[in-house]
Amino acid sequence: MHTITFTCETITPMFLSGADGTTPELRAPSIKGALRFWWRAMNGHLSLSELKKQEGEIFGDNNNRSKFTLFIKEVNLIPDNAAPTPHRGYTMPCIKEGSTFEVILNIPVETKQWNIEKCKALFELTCILGDFGKRARRGMGSVHITNCEITNNHSKSDSQWKQTPVTIPHIHRLLQTFSSFYTLRNGAIYHSYSGSMQYYPWIKQIQLGEPNANLLMTISQTTHNIKGANSFQYEASLGHAKGGR
Repeated sequence: MHTITFTCETITPMFLSGADGTTPELRAPSIKGALRFWWRAMNGHLSLSELKKQEGEIFGDNNNRSKFTLFIKEVNLIPDNAAPTPHRGYTMPCIKEGSTFEVILNIPVETKQWNIEKCKALFELTCILGDFGKRARRGMGSVHITNCEITNNHSKSDSQWKQTPVTIPHIHRLLQTFSSFYTLRNGAIYHSYSGSMQYYPWIKQIQLGEPNANLLMTISQTTHNIKGANSFQYEASLGHAKGGR
């Protein structure tokens, strides 16, 4: 058994809830669902049939067991109320920024298709590029990894994990774990596949911005404006909390 334990800290309010839909709660299926989404987004060069086949073999489907299991250990979750959209005034129950928890990934058997390196890279990329819970596209539910511990057959790995600054070269190295079609150019990452791309969300380009004290407001307002200008295409592509995906 191979185990990776990530210690994480929330850096924006996290609107992730339990069965009643309102009480803040960390849920393993929600985090594993985010891993699925970003795995798909990194494989836009695959045909839909091949994407479903590989996704089923890694994450599980009607014919396959998942190549890994995911558990959550609460360390210090701080309940709070915050505005899910900063440009509006109402608030909702959430997990406050500064809360800490552990995500534990168990890999029974390593293969070329799925191993510690890929599992670790996928979780790191998901934390860098994405968020967890409601209002993820508004910048909510962001976390960063403060520690990572790898255990092989109940013995700790000799390798010492160091927190790596989030830079374009670092993100590119992580992406290369899954796809060779991502290239560096002019300080950004571009998808270089020359064939036709599939009809599902995929990563086209990655750039890093500058620190901004009003970043949450900027992200939320930008998403609001894009949705308003492209409502028909926006809902069909990205879904809606009430209308499904």
